[in-house]
Amino acid sequence: MGINPKNLIHHELIGLNVRVYSSTNPNMIGLEGKIIDETRNMLIIEDAHRIEKKLPKSQSEFVFALPDEKCVKVRGNILVIRPEDRIRKRFR
Repeated sequence: MGINPKNLIHHELIGLNVRVYSSTNPNMIGLEGKIIDETRNMLIIEDAHRIEKKLPKSQSEFVFALPDEKCVKVRGNILVIRPEDRIRKRFR
């Protein structure tokens, strides 16, 4: 089963394109790029100029572009967990 809007948070996020939809830091709104790494509290992206940016998960709301070109908006506080634990955890 591939990645879709319902199971996005249970999948690997590295390689997906992401955009900051909203944030407590107004300078981060609109930042976008490809996710190149993920930690418990951060998404690390590479923007169009190949510059790495660290995006705090808990302060933002993200829009992920799925491989089938659908977009999914996710509150970052849902993602604040180690990636390997998030993939195994089941949410209600």
